[in-house]
Amino acid sequence: MHEPFEPRCSHCRRFVYCFDKEGPLADWGYCQQTMSNGPPAEEEMRRLEEVARRSDYAVLFARCSPFYQETDDGCADYTPR
Repeated sequence: MHEPFEPRCSHCRRFVYCFDKEGPLADWGYCQQTMSNGPPAEEEMRRLEEVARRSDYAVLFARCSPFYQETDDGCADYTPR
């Protein structure tokens, strides 16, 4: 590995891709550490995919949403896969 290594969510053990791999939210997911009540309900994820298909991403970008696109911002809780 070349230094400095920038951890990406996609390389973290805690990041979960939970949406359809062919859908508009394929690169979105959540961090297991932030989901204290377990994984999100299937119905909720399907609803969000439908919203994204209509190009209405406001719900996803809301502060209370636990879902986000994988980032390369780094994270203090990063744990390699």
